[in-house]
Amino acid sequence: MEQIAGFYFCHCPDMQLAKEHIENTYIRSFGDAWINAERHIVWTDEINAFLAGLDAIGFETKNKIYYLRDCHELTLEQWKKISLALAKPRTDVFSVFFIHNALDKGKLKLPQVIQKQKCFEFAQKKGWIFESVGITEKNFVQTIKNEAKLKYDLNLSSDVLNILKEILSPDYNSINNILAQLSLFAGQAGQNEISPSIVAQLTNYTPELVLFDVIKKIETGSSREVFKLLFNDARQIEDSYLFAFIALMMREMRLLWKIKAKEQVFLPSSQIKPKTDIAVRLGFTNISKIISLLCFAEFAVKSGRKSPLNTFEELIKDILKIYKKDTHQLSTLYSQNIGN
Repeated sequence: MEQIAGFYFCHCPDMQLAKEHIENTYIRSFGDAWINAERHIVWTDEINAFLAGLDAIGFETKNKIYYLRDCHELTLEQWKKISLALAKPRTDVFSVFFIHNALDKGKLKLPQVIQKQKCFEFAQKKGWIFESVGITEKNFVQTIKNEAKLKYDLNLSSDVLNILKEILSPDYNSINNILAQLSLFAGQAGQNEISPSIVAQLTNYTPELVLFDVIKKIETGSSREVFKLLFNDARQIEDSYLFAFIALMMREMRLLWKIKAKEQVFLPSSQIKPKTDIAVRLGFTNISKIISLLCFAEFAVKSGRKSPLNTFEELIKDILKIYKKDTHQLSTLYSQNIGN
């Protein structure tokens, strides 16, 4: 059997998609010794420990796979050390370097510091590189359809695909999480056809799937899209949506506050710039106003002063005004509570 590569480069903004390729298309072809190998995640601040481990003489018989994240953020000095270490390959170690920086005008852009490394040039010659732009608007629906059929043996109609496109974010994890749940539903029903009603039933149990998309639309200031997602839909809005939204939005505000304060946050590289732009645009004052709104909304419902649905609508309207910088008249929850 052919020997597994000593190392591999994955250049894709969606790390999970790249990891899926490595696991099921590459590693699996080398048999149980590698399928059952120990797996370790290595972050950028753990590179020295990773290199020390490569130099150490191992007495264990089990193979090891190292997944190195955020490799586009490594410095020239770090890459020089890595390239030198990889020049002395070990047959019991497989290192995968994930480069998941954001696309540049819809295309992959490899950092120059990586292009110049001998280990990368060698990988190019050997074909030890996986490159993909990830899941985009163009291939989103087809990816859902392919994953459903090949991985879960599910047949999805065009209606179901359109619903999933509306409620999912274009990333591999999001797609496979919902498909796994649909597969479970289908298995219980003894069928592989998924109807729109099954999707509606599932999303009722998991409002976060819709609310993640609602938050994205809010951040663009698109009132029409937000209310179309929430209230112009056949989906039945339940009381639980309000509190799920408050929890998700509060988490988002804490994240934006940390970014604005230049504190350390952990995000996929593709999200760093968009989130930073939002944090800068809002500023501390508006982030604080949104946090206040979330607290007001929770209090209004738990105190019995308002119904969850009415509160949800008012909360969305006020938050949209803040994102649109139309804060001279917050006429709903904020104005009613700010003086209390």
